[in-house]
Amino acid sequence: MRSRKHPTLSASALALTTALLCSSACSGGIGSGDSDALTIWYGSGSVPTSAVKGVQKQFPDMKIKLLRTSDLETKLKLALQTGSGAPDVAVIGNSIASYTSIASKFVDLTSLGADPTKDYVAWKWANATTPEGRVIGFPIDTGPQALFYRTDLFAKAGLPTGPSEVSAMTSTWAGYRTVAEKTAKEGFKACDAPQQIYALQLAQKGQGAFDSSGTYLGDGTLARQAFDYSARLLSDGLCVKAEPYSTDWSSAVAQNKLGAFVGPAYEAPLISGAGSPSGVWRVAEPPGGAGSKGGSFMSILSSSKHQKDAYAVVKWMMNSTNQTSGYVKDGLFPSSLDAYKDPDLTAPQPYFGGQKAGALFAEVAENSPTVLVTPQDATVEGAISGALTSVAQGKESATSAWKAAQEQIAEQRKNG
Repeated sequence: MRSRKHPTLSASALALTTALLCSSACSGGIGSGDSDALTIWYGSGSVPTSAVKGVQKQFPDMKIKLLRTSDLETKLKLALQTGSGAPDVAVIGNSIASYTSIASKFVDLTSLGADPTKDYVAWKWANATTPEGRVIGFPIDTGPQALFYRTDLFAKAGLPTGPSEVSAMTSTWAGYRTVAEKTAKEGFKACDAPQQIYALQLAQKGQGAFDSSGTYLGDGTLARQAFDYSARLLSDGLCVKAEPYSTDWSSAVAQNKLGAFVGPAYEAPLISGAGSPSGVWRVAEPPGGAGSKGGSFMSILSSSKHQKDAYAVVKWMMNSTNQTSGYVKDGLFPSSLDAYKDPDLTAPQPYFGGQKAGALFAEVAENSPTVLVTPQDATVEGAISGALTSVAQGKESATSAWKAAQEQIAEQRKNG
């Protein structure tokens, strides 16, 4: 893996950095201004609500300062560069690999008792482990993939509606394509945008953009096949061409134009948020096999004066009970293996017509292969996503878009 380069800050930039950090972490909040407090930075919706609300009560003898921080990772990186203003604990997203070149800034959690061989899904531990074996993040949530679909629209298209039957019908990508063709003829689509379909086809094979020796794999046969498959969904009119979290996506769901899509567990709340009725949606196994992506971590800074206490706090906040609550109340799917056995997680869900959707997601998360995450992934993902967008907009053919993306990736890798 190549090292991440950090720019040198000028004196004026340092002053600005200090001001920005102080505006975020030095004013307001629990225990503000108290250097003896254990400070935790977290982003909105990144940590189970039960953990945030209950941690001070759980540790009454500690002073815990919880700060919900916007642009958290930008501020964290600036704090690490200036050597001032960093918290004791910070929540870091799937970009955790970008910190491997400065891994010494974080505590190796195994030194505090973490065991990356148990309790949480293996691939989450692996994603937070540096090439040298340093574990710099404690697992929070995961993103097991699945096929979400509407039973009423499937019935109109003459398709099976039970999760087991649909899972069998779409167990392969060829099967999913057949379903997408049938739904398109009935006036609704089974694909939103194919970026996640592309990523899932690689994830379920355990392939990332690079291997452990740093060799680039994103221009190989598997990646090209996944790209061509995804691009054909677009060119053949089988996708609504709307990205999750967009207004167009919500409109497509609300207007019954999008009746199925491949996506991670954390996108489930988007369906109800779009106004789609309760009881008609179900969840099937992901086409092609188990695959997961994303999720965040809690990391302890080496500069912390409270490392042992910080680990005790993090371990409690991320226990199975809090992670289960994080799914039920906040839509954060757990990484804790014990949470997958919790009756609250495996209970029938009224919105999904009484289906035990959590149990299906748990099986996918636990069975997903480990995919190597590297600091250069964002470059590759951005180029591929842009290429598929060009195909969706009719600006380029799949062949020319693929070629342009690979040239862009090569240039960016060359320039570091």
